[in-house]
Amino acid sequence: MSMIQNISLVGRLTLNLASLNNEGSEGNATQPRSATVVQDGQLYSVPVISGDMLKHWHADHLVKIAQDRGLPLSTNSNRRNPDPNRIKSELSNPEWVKANIPEAEGLSGKIKGEDRQPIETALYREVAKACVVTDAHGLLITEINTGEFDASVAVARTSRIQVGFMVGVPSKSVTKHYFHTKFVSTRTGKQAREGGANEGQNIFTRPATSAEYAVVVNIDLAGLGFDDAKNDYVIPEEDRKKRKKAILDALSYTLLSQPGANSSQQFPHIMDFQGAIVTSANRMPAPTISPIKEGYLDTLKGLIETANEMTDSETMSLKEINGIEEAVKYLTAIGKQ
Repeated sequence: MSMIQNISLVGRLTLNLASLNNEGSEGNATQPRSATVVQDGQLYSVPVISGDMLKHWHADHLVKIAQDRGLPLSTNSNRRNPDPNRIKSELSNPEWVKANIPEAEGLSGKIKGEDRQPIETALYREVAKACVVTDAHGLLITEINTGEFDASVAVARTSRIQVGFMVGVPSKSVTKHYFHTKFVSTRTGKQAREGGANEGQNIFTRPATSAEYAVVVNIDLAGLGFDDAKNDYVIPEEDRKKRKKAILDALSYTLLSQPGANSSQQFPHIMDFQGAIVTSANRMPAPTISPIKEGYLDTLKGLIETANEMTDSETMSLKEINGIEEAVKYLTAIGKQ
């Protein structure tokens, strides 16, 4: 394989009896998340799992991989339940700032105007360097306050991982609601009705969705460890390879395990994944076509053929995937480059 700079995963992940991303409750009924999509000119209401949830799964898996492999993590990321604020904890620690941002030496009070520029430039470096999760998933920093100085800044680390909603394919998704009661030795709802102790006989309903979920993911592998302000890499190539492998392994883990809502009682039955992995060996992003569309693979193949004609090369390729095991095997091979 050529050195891959950009990768897309598109396909249909089949899950049975899942309840991974709900919108809340009305009375005693849990409401599943749904959305409206267009297919063949018709509108359909379908079950969905938000892109936020999908990114959370990936980030959670990435943290565990980074801990096992000794990759750099911020204090907020290096937790059992990672905090999405990531390196913001370090930015409030004056000792960390002194050690990692020499541009801040001697600063005090409120930093305004052009005096903020060296700080912002340094922050772009650190968001790419200091934490693998921040590097991959991005972060918006609007302030740095160490107690010694305070600066309002605008530093946006663009996420190298772009994900869409997981969308139930209209003709291949269904949600049912199931009646539940909490078993207690005394069958009465009086205690539950009169108090808030959650100790009585509670009656409620839960949703369970079985669907082929359309999945779209794009990862800018070439952007890992890249300082957007300096326009250059700030970590060695060997470290970039380790981060790339960890991020692709976390994507494999995301296909294999979705630790979402209600998984203690309704851990999803993962059945299959059918689709494609598209790779690009130059800065042209690997294209995607929604798997909601019937015949999306044929469209994707045509796009890749045209993209290679545009560059007069064979830098874009597609690997058709038939099964989760094949997806994981191919992602692992890419990660070992």
